[in-house]
Amino acid sequence: MSDHLDQLTRHSPLAILCDLDGTLIPFAATPEEAVPDEAVRNLVRRASALPDVAFVIVSGRTRDYLDQNFPATLLVAEHGAFRRGAGAWEALREEPIDLANLQSRLDALKARYPKSGVEWKATGVVLHYRRLSRPEREAFVVEVTALLQDLAEKIPILRSSQSTLAIDVRPAYVRKSVAVPWARERAGHDARVLAIGDDLTDEHMFGALGVGDEAIVVRHGERRQTKARWELEDTPQVFAFLEELVEMREGKRARVTSWPSQVVTRSAKKKDGASQSLLVVSNRLPSMRSAKDGRPQSVGGLVSALRPALETRGGLWLGWSGKTIDDAEEPVASLEADFTPGLIGVDLKERWYREYYNGFCNKVLWPLFHCFPGRVRFSRGEWDAYEEAHRAFADVAVAAVDRGGTVWVHDYHLLLLARDMRARGHTGPIGHFLHIPFPPPDLFEMLPWHKEILDAMLAFDLVGFHTPQFLRNFLACVRSLHPARVSDEGIEYQDHRTRAGVFPIGILPSDYKDADAPEFTEEIEGLLRILGPAQLVLGVDRLDYTKGIPERLLAFGSLLERYPEFRTKVSLVQISVPSRADVPHYAEQRSQVEEIVGRINGQYGQAHWVPVQYFYRSYEPTQLARLYRAAAVGYVTPLRDGMNLVAKEYVAAQNEANPGVLLLSRFAGAAVELKDALLTNPYYIDGMADDLRRALTMPFDERRARHAKLLAQVEGSTAATWGEAFLAALAACR
Repeated sequence: MSDHLDQLTRHSPLAILCDLDGTLIPFAATPEEAVPDEAVRNLVRRASALPDVAFVIVSGRTRDYLDQNFPATLLVAEHGAFRRGAGAWEALREEPIDLANLQSRLDALKARYPKSGVEWKATGVVLHYRRLSRPEREAFVVEVTALLQDLAEKIPILRSSQSTLAIDVRPAYVRKSVAVPWARERAGHDARVLAIGDDLTDEHMFGALGVGDEAIVVRHGERRQTKARWELEDTPQVFAFLEELVEMREGKRARVTSWPSQVVTRSAKKKDGASQSLLVVSNRLPSMRSAKDGRPQSVGGLVSALRPALETRGGLWLGWSGKTIDDAEEPVASLEADFTPGLIGVDLKERWYREYYNGFCNKVLWPLFHCFPGRVRFSRGEWDAYEEAHRAFADVAVAAVDRGGTVWVHDYHLLLLARDMRARGHTGPIGHFLHIPFPPPDLFEMLPWHKEILDAMLAFDLVGFHTPQFLRNFLACVRSLHPARVSDEGIEYQDHRTRAGVFPIGILPSDYKDADAPEFTEEIEGLLRILGPAQLVLGVDRLDYTKGIPERLLAFGSLLERYPEFRTKVSLVQISVPSRADVPHYAEQRSQVEEIVGRINGQYGQAHWVPVQYFYRSYEPTQLARLYRAAAVGYVTPLRDGMNLVAKEYVAAQNEANPGVLLLSRFAGAAVELKDALLTNPYYIDGMADDLRRALTMPFDERRARHAKLLAQVEGSTAATWGEAFLAALAACR
């Protein structure tokens, strides 16, 4: 317990600002079910009656709700849009906003997600998704993000922000921070402030506090970046702390004993202040919610690949937290030291999210590197944001790792990081692995900043690629577009040598072996029962134009048209994981896919047979393993891909005694290793249909022979061996 906090709770006058949902009362499945019980009401009445104390509830709730439950309390409603002192409610600012267009679109969204909630308020709306399943939540958030991005262009004053399993949409001027000066004024001259809250909307309130004030964040089992210096675990702890504080000021007890603990996420270094000898940097972190074993949940192949190396060396992982802050705020890193490995999360400014992530990364580098030049759009402002975000990452990175420590940077979001870390004095080895293709010189030269990017990439000691062709493209770009000297010894430029190599990433095959695990089986078994005796053709992808999903569907339709004997005998299950719906090309892709699915099902479907089962959501690895094993064909047909781990997951999950067939695009990086797959050209629709027919009719002996070779390759080059190989090569560079 801090003497400072003890002195604050005894100070007169004192203003106490307290959030409601998740702070004073626990969360419920719907807003209507979350109501204060009599114990909470009584505590609020007592706190409101204390002399020299201004107790204020600062909530996102409506005025009617707060009036009904707290009739004699100072109130701030709808995140600061309204406040009520001794008299009537006052509006912070009158600025009517026409949300009629939003209402019609939200009605359609509600129809697709019946368990979601839409809570209309005087100044905006809250979209609740607590009752949705985890895969549904992901799809819901992606759809809402796209919807709000479109709305923001029409109503620039509107802003959206994440609260706990809800998205708040309200005017930009509405913030809880307005409650701080008002509460201080209500308390009296020389008042100090104590603020308590649990989610990101409360951070504005925390940020408005003065030097002598304090903030307490309510964790709910999840640590995140916060401006608070103290933390409580849950609503019962908040109640116990406030009850003792009230009793102390009522004269019923000598001191508070249920003190908050000090927040441990304010520094990018470990609690003992020591930096690390290994730092991994990627655009996104694993999920900040821990699994049962205390580790971060896996969110893809990169986690499986990097975890063994980090656990062996005790390193840290730095990346974007997934949250955004106002452009006026400065990003602060927070360490999740409770996890193994330790995670350092950095929030992005709103402008960086728009112009660095959605802009330069996903509208320039992603399509250009995948050889879709027609989708590329250049903007100087987006390039500037790309550089600014790198400088912010570099500031955190040099503080988190030893000056001579090893840094392993990942993917196209962070191509400039070695340059910026060197400028800040880092002397240790820095490696970069590119998880997507690298384009040939004639495409790369389209970049107005291709020289700057090559300069920055040559500040790395080691640059890694999935395939020999991607490496050749990189070296060809350096030779033709840059003054560096390329030789068998590496690339020499400005007294620095950069080596480049091929390091194809793998999976952990054991994760997909136990395809009959009991978790999550009910839903998958239900789907398989619907399919009945029909052979299953399975596609699993992020919804991205590089994945060739429309072409894959058209080829399946061509199969049914040209070979009628397959009708009712085969079904395609296409799982499209939500992705970047706030980038227009991705919204267009989803619309196109759904139109093709509807057309095929309308043309060929029968009473007891649906040709295509389409799912816009994600599945757990255990569920995917069960589907992989049941599938007669793994339908993996990207137009271009850096690797594609779905192909390897499908191989690992097969029943060796009766395996399915991997139908794989020859333009996936995985095709270089998985030569015994049935390779296809996704740009030739009828040809891909013929290859699908061949896969469905492949003789048993050929299936087994092909799978045995594929499995040997997948088991011989895993995520763990990939990580160790890259780090060993990086060490050898020095």
